Amino acid sequence: MLTRFVILATPRCGSNWLCSLLDSHPDIICHHELFNPDGIHLSRSLRNKPGGLGQMQSKPPLGLLSQAWKQTHGCKAVGFKLNLGQSAVVFNEVLSEQGIKKIIISRRNRIRSFVSEMNAEKTGIWESYPESTPMPHPGPLHVKAADLLKLAERNQAYYRALRERLDRTGQTVLDLEYEWLGEAEQHRRILNYLDVSPEQVLVAATSRMNRGSLRSLISNFDQLEQELAGTGLQHDLWENENV
Repeated sequence: MLTRFVILATPRCGSNWLCSLLDSHPDIICHHELFNPDGIHLSRSLRNKPGGLGQMQSKPPLGLLSQAWKQTHGCKAVGFKLNLGQSAVVFNEVLSEQGIKKIIISRRNRIRSFVSEMNAEKTGIWESYPESTPMPHPGPLHVKAADLLKLAERNQAYYRALRERLDRTGQTVLDLEYEWLGEAEQHRRILNYLDVSPEQVLVAATSRMNRGSLRSLISNFDQLEQELAGTGLQHDLWENENV
């Protein structure tokens, strides 16, 4: 029986990394953003193959979703990621259907998520692979505390409402955090949830785009530290990630 799944995410929380990990499993097709307004982002393994979902840009969203479940290419599990704000009709459809497994991925360090989103918007580069053109270094960014707090609240409200809705309907969810996504134990946990062989080694195709300490990435770090004093984000300035 086919396992269908959806990855529910906010921007810059490691969802592309997770998609590429899962798509490296021989029994899984994991598409990226099928419902991105700018285009259909297929799984890495299918992007260079002719036909298929890539030719369905004009199809209604639920028609595209139906076709995605049908094109299994012999795999046991098929899924995709759906970012915050993408296709309300698909969002409601997948959340209402209990037979679709839900994976929620978030990023504990909200400041790194914000900086990563700022860099992506500034450079126009949202994905990085070994064959990709190197992302131009945008230099240290000036971060406004008010914008940071607003984005953190937006994401928190999204995840809170999402979990409350799934809890009300008694659905099981797999919760993942970006900071632990490189651990083999977490990979086995995900694969068991998707009912495929947990012994397969998963290989990520993406590469990290925003390396270095937050002090090196934020031009007004000291000022921001003062402005965030006493808020829930103060700790994020100094929290190291395990990747």
